[in-house]
Amino acid sequence: MNKKTGIVGAIVVLIVAVVSIIFGQDLLRPLGLDEGEPLINSVKIFPTEPADWYEIYFTNPTCPPEAERVGGLDETIADDMRTADVRVDIAAFDLDAEPMVQALIELEARGVEVRVVTDSDNAELSSINRLRRNGISVVEDKRSGLMHNKFVVIDGRILWVGSMNFTTNGVYCNNNNMVRINSPRLAANYTSEMDEMYIERQFGPSSPENTANETLSIGGIEVENHFGPEKEISLIISRRVARAESEILFLAFSFTDEQIGESLLGRADAGVIVRGVFERVGFGTPFSYYNPLDQALLPNVAVLTDGNPRAMHHKLFIIDRSTVIFGSFNFSNNANRRNDENILIVHDPTFASFFLDEFETVWDEAVAGGIE
Repeated sequence: MNKKTGIVGAIVVLIVAVVSIIFGQDLLRPLGLDEGEPLINSVKIFPTEPADWYEIYFTNPTCPPEAERVGGLDETIADDMRTADVRVDIAAFDLDAEPMVQALIELEARGVEVRVVTDSDNAELSSINRLRRNGISVVEDKRSGLMHNKFVVIDGRILWVGSMNFTTNGVYCNNNNMVRINSPRLAANYTSEMDEMYIERQFGPSSPENTANETLSIGGIEVENHFGPEKEISLIISRRVARAESEILFLAFSFTDEQIGESLLGRADAGVIVRGVFERVGFGTPFSYYNPLDQALLPNVAVLTDGNPRAMHHKLFIIDRSTVIFGSFNFSNNANRRNDENILIVHDPTFASFFLDEFETVWDEAVAGGIE
């Protein structure tokens, strides 16, 4: 299993069953090196068995000048979209990453069906209007809640999903995760969700609860998939948290949800180790769970604010180093009750190990640059 870090764009983990190395682009460096050390096509090999159905990506938010924002995850996703033969679906809360916009325009021009759904707050961006001018139909939610999803489906088979908005800041300035999954059954769930929004114009609480493959096995690994607000995602997460036996780790752009917060405090009271990093903006608000956790004064609990001067945009839990919960869902009441959101829950220690590495990276940066 292999891991390679992009100097500018993305920390990339490519897990491929038949090889034990990854073939990256230039401007890649392995984990743990200073940004100034030039290394190209370096490889770090891990003594664990890979899976062949997922690739895990973490952004490396150095936030370079606009002219230097190249080689990032937006280009990786754009290149993948260009392989489509039939259709590309993209649900994007925000979309201005030029490589992805250009790829969608090229796909439409060669006859691939392109379907785009976005949030009304971002529906008049110049990038969205460019799509419309090139014949691409863009549907917006037209309501006060958010269409907060960030996913791409390619030919009903390949799914890209995670926390990253498809923007230049999302790729190059903010801490984010994206996972590429090769699974027609899982992709079918997201195609169905896209149909609801794009064809039926069903958003928010009016969306039907009809996920066909809510629990499935991919490569022998159990995966759960849930969409909100038709499903109460905070309840699902709080129940998983309540089952933790030894350790709960989390990275939270926003954490104000009472169900999840109280479940976390309950496990902390029971002696479970809890460590978490909060996005610095808003961590001290009255509804944030930073203060309740920090003021619990338990030796097994430690929380920090992030060290990224831009945004630590992750929304994820790692439970007992064997289960990962990730997606678009911020841990808030609005996300739970009003916004269109999605999460995946993957039950596998190897999968979790990559998110654990990212957690420790963000934790170390928080210790160095955050506010305790």
